[in-house]
Amino acid sequence: MAFVGVGRSYGFGAGWATVFFKAWIVMFPIAYCAVLFIVPTAKKLSDRLPWKE
Repeated sequence: MAFVGVGRSYGFGAGWATVFFKAWIVMFPIAYCAVLFIVPTAKKLSDRLPWKE
């Protein structure tokens, strides 16, 4: 995700790796929290839905 964001916003000119790692450092904790908290909650909610087989 950070790779795509850097590519679209800044391009891959000089210094793109620094911008990428700065974006990755910000995005990684957000994604980690989402995996730990949001995904299990979404699974519980989706398990309540009546699925037809």
